[in-house]
Amino acid sequence: MKNNIHGFNPSEVIDLYHYLCIYENNIAKIYSQKNLINMYPKLKDIDQLMAGIVCNFCNIESLEIIGLAPMDNLISMTKSRNSKQLSFLHHLRNSIAHGQIEKDGNFIHLLDYGYDKNKKKIFSARGKIKSSLLFKIVKLTNKNIDLL
Repeated sequence: MKNNIHGFNPSEVIDLYHYLCIYENNIAKIYSQKNLINMYPKLKDIDQLMAGIVCNFCNIESLEIIGLAPMDNLISMTKSRNSKQLSFLHHLRNSIAHGQIEKDGNFIHLLDYGYDKNKKKIFSARGKIKSSLLFKIVKLTNKNIDLL
């Protein structure tokens, strides 16, 4: 039996899957930061956690030129929702759901793909985030939102 999946141990895989289910059932339909915090007040702490991540919003065409070795605690992404936090949570969901997430030592690489105007598959998010920071965000979400 394989002990790790993409570098994640079994309990981390369960945490990521739990997050994925919560996102699908509870967060996917929320499009404003204000509504997210009104519904789940304790998620306001995601702002503090995300202060340790540089979020670079780009249009999808410029994301094509992102290098293969992203910088630590930097995520470049399209703005898929109306806030940095919701956009990050959305791209994190897609990375997990599509198996485009991998743990490498103390960091997690995540990818999300989209399509340009010519329907060519290109990045819509790419990042390298400290594992402990990403799991603080995941666990905060999992702890404060009941899976409906």
